Amino acid sequence: MNVVRRYFSHVHGMKDQLKIKSWQIHEYGGIDMLQLGSARRPIVNNPRGVLVRVTAASVNPIDVLMIGGYGHTLFQIQRCSQMELPLTVGRDFAGVVVAKGQNVGSNLQIGDEVYGFIPLHKQGSFAEMVLADACHVLPKPKHLTTTESASLVYSAMTAWSALFIFGNLLFKVKEGLRVLVLGASGGVGNAAVQLLKSQNCVVLGTCSTDAVPFVYDLGADCVFDYKDPDYENDVASESKYHIILDCAKMGYQNIPKSWKYDSYITLNSPLLTNTDNYGLLAGLVHSANDLLGANLNRLKDSSSVRWGFFVPSRNGFEFINDLILKEKIRPVVQKVFKYNELPEAVKTVSAGHMRGKIVVDFNEFCE
Repeated sequence: MNVVRRYFSHVHGMKDQLKIKSWQIHEYGGIDMLQLGSARRPIVNNPRGVLVRVTAASVNPIDVLMIGGYGHTLFQIQRCSQMELPLTVGRDFAGVVVAKGQNVGSNLQIGDEVYGFIPLHKQGSFAEMVLADACHVLPKPKHLTTTESASLVYSAMTAWSALFIFGNLLFKVKEGLRVLVLGASGGVGNAAVQLLKSQNCVVLGTCSTDAVPFVYDLGADCVFDYKDPDYENDVASESKYHIILDCAKMGYQNIPKSWKYDSYITLNSPLLTNTDNYGLLAGLVHSANDLLGANLNRLKDSSSVRWGFFVPSRNGFEFINDLILKEKIRPVVQKVFKYNELPEAVKTVSAGHMRGKIVVDFNEFCE
């Protein structure tokens, strides 16, 4: 009888090892759709796969949008035959390597502390374990804590993607370029300010009154208070901007005509919304018309409207990592939540008016 008990106890223990805790949604909707439950432990079935036990993850605006179903049409195409729901959101993480594929290099060893990100169509990082590709994982910076490391990746990579790929900074002389960052106090905005200053650009930012000292502390050369009655004229009084990076969802339609620029880049393009609302083909047609129409109206002044997207680039991540190691990009954490408080963390991001990043510490739990 004791042998039978030990056998069933062993089998039960094995089953427990195959499950992990995960914040998931089983249908799209509001933040109340987030449920803490059990999920199947990811399996390393790719030679380049890295299984990480998550110790911290940041919350990004894209997480709030994806809970509501944003982008599910295009993301599901990328998922191929994988199920759409239940879905674990969360895009970046810090943690410890627990398993890896045979083609993962010696720079990532089991037991190493790492940080990284997950592409948008993959199961995310709001779980005890996450499966990532080796090209999206790097050793955690030793001078940073896990929560600080987790706060940096997605926002900095989004800023890099928008500026260096869609803003063509990969191919430009960056020193002296004049860039206006709208919403400079938020997660992507403050990363953009630091990234641009590391390249010797002239950086101007906009934010609310209470955030002006914070944005100056990031290194901005000039900061405009959008609540100031002279705000519009003050921004226009500066010479022409090479780039306006919109991290505040202002929209090109609302940019005052007195503001002169070469390129306007938005992180809030209608592409994913159009494909969700109209279907794939019709959505792509709507999006092409939107972008074409926006640029036709600007041919006379030689300016352009561009859409910026997060690009899961290894080269971009290595570039950002190098700046972090040189302390040219530093973490700005507004608040750290416990793992059981993750829905509250998401609500905080959803409310907006951020002063840095919201991070969830997986090692901390509510009683």
